Amino acid sequence: MRFVVLLSSALLVVPCCSFVATNPISLSRQQQPSALFDVSEWRDLMFDYPGTGDDRRLGREQDGPPKSICLLPFPYNEVLLQGETKQLRLYEDRFIKLFEDVMENHGGVVAMALLADSGIIQTVPLCEVEAYNRMDEFGIFVTIRVVGRAQLLDVVQQEPYIKGCCTELSDKFPPNLEMPNMLADTITDAMVTLSALEHKLDQIAEDPDTEVDEEMERRINVAKLDDRFFDDAEDDDDDDEDDDEAEEPAMDRRRRFQQAYRVALDTDTQGYVSSSQDSNENGRAPKELAAVSWAAFMTEHMSEQDATYRIQAMDETDIFERLKLASYMLREKRDRLQKQLNIANMRNKSKEDDDD
Repeated sequence: MRFVVLLSSALLVVPCCSFVATNPISLSRQQQPSALFDVSEWRDLMFDYPGTGDDRRLGREQDGPPKSICLLPFPYNEVLLQGETKQLRLYEDRFIKLFEDVMENHGGVVAMALLADSGIIQTVPLCEVEAYNRMDEFGIFVTIRVVGRAQLLDVVQQEPYIKGCCTELSDKFPPNLEMPNMLADTITDAMVTLSALEHKLDQIAEDPDTEVDEEMERRINVAKLDDRFFDDAEDDDDDDEDDDEAEEPAMDRRRRFQQAYRVALDTDTQGYVSSSQDSNENGRAPKELAAVSWAAFMTEHMSEQDATYRIQAMDETDIFERLKLASYMLREKRDRLQKQLNIANMRNKSKEDDDD
């Protein structure tokens, strides 16, 4: 994991108290058009830095030219991934000035400066200002959404707010997508298994007499028959709107994964080009594989629990390696849940023996 060290230690202590996060991480995607700028405009902006010369318009294959970026500081465990949003209240003068700079000079794009003990983590999430509202005496209420990543090359300003120089990062794909598609299948199957295990644990907590194996097998089979997993995303969105009007039950992990997948897919503007000619016609396209690789890390109610894995995922530009990391993390979760389930069953059996 790479870091950019700040020279002023005071900035590592106080900045996160200068604005307030007003909601937990959100994944819902608003489809209404916005008059705000976006990451495409920021990509088109040219910034003069020493050493860039006439090479500032290099292609994306060389990570593009360096860009100026304003940095909002966050603890590293609050990292956001592709498509996730956070609502903030900016009330300190320096962050009001940062916001003005973002909107006037940076196309409405700002980066999350993730603070660790050694400094700022070098890979930073790039966020669009999706919505904002100014309120006298209360500051500015801002919604930011992650739309990409960048590598922080240098911190060029620390007062009154942090500003840096960065290059945007994009994913790299192997020539053949067969293995990434196999890993993506493993991840989607793992979500079904985890959902069944978690449901069973919840049932045992409510009713210790429930038969474990039969109920788990039933849920797994039902989930595997749900072939609308990726194909009917638009229909699912319509269904979700209808459900909101009635009753909104809590989503299990599999549904949270589906939602995260759709949001990651909708917010990805990398413009992938696949050079693979050997991929299965029914396999996922590069953009879909990228969405799976992000969604795998976005299914916990409290994302801080997976902060280390999420940081590693954000730092990884090889799509195959990120899918492998997701698969490994999900195996750990499955084994932990299975262990909890075994312990719960043993307790129930011991209780039944005592009753006899």
